[in-house]
Amino acid sequence: MHNKRLYLGIDGGGTRCRARISNAAGDILGEAVSGGANTRLGMDHVFGEIVAAASLALENAGMDDSRLGDLHAGLGLAGLSLEREIKRAHAYPHPFASICFATDAYTACLGAHDGADGAIMIVGTGTCGQAIVGAKELALAGWGFEISDIGSGARIGRAAIEIALLAHEGLADQTDLTQQIMGKFNHNPEEIVAFAETARPADYGAFCPPVFDADANGDATAHKIIDVAVQANLRILRKLTGFGAPRIALMGGLADQMAKRMPRDIVNQLVPATHDAMHGAILMAKQRERTTA
Repeated sequence: MHNKRLYLGIDGGGTRCRARISNAAGDILGEAVSGGANTRLGMDHVFGEIVAAASLALENAGMDDSRLGDLHAGLGLAGLSLEREIKRAHAYPHPFASICFATDAYTACLGAHDGADGAIMIVGTGTCGQAIVGAKELALAGWGFEISDIGSGARIGRAAIEIALLAHEGLADQTDLTQQIMGKFNHNPEEIVAFAETARPADYGAFCPPVFDADANGDATAHKIIDVAVQANLRILRKLTGFGAPRIALMGGLADQMAKRMPRDIVNQLVPATHDAMHGAILMAKQRERTTA
């Protein structure tokens, strides 16, 4: 094993960091999961989680931490679309044999189409789109809950809370959904204020499933909230197809919900992902090796 090249693929998201170790033939030797690795959490935190996941993956592969220095690492990280984070990542010391970086959307796109031309849209707590067509790349959305990701689960959840509060004060129509949401805060606006002071995107995302449940039961408010998200995501998908992506993989926790609400021309371009983002990260590490050899 010591004379065989090892690759580490990292899929670092906001809530978890997934690691996979494989050999040059593509055989999966070990996998592991640690905590969130969005670069906005700070590089000390991110690399701590990456090394922790890599160490556990080595253990699961029957190896130990002495092999960290043998790993050629490809890191797909949420938050890396920011130039400042790219610079910080490149400057940060690491224990690996080699390292390369991209956004988690880029590695997800590589993995989804096994390195071939195509696009992905991740629709979960956040949203982002990525296309790779020849030597061209297009990245869309993914700038964060506060200013972007309109079609995301977090934004759907926040919209539900906002409208529930308006309905509570008689400024919007009360429906079963608004009553249900207010019930989670004991029908007390002050509890919503306290929640909002510390809530992160995942906390708002927890209010997304009731919106889809209410929509299935004919709730008009739920339908309006979801339609805003659908239209936002449709604009991203049309931009990806206009860029020349021949196929699109929808990924993330809301992928199925969004796919069934898309028009026929978009549905006809949707394909299942061939592989995951860890596979894409390992492909990226191998590509870097070829270009620097």
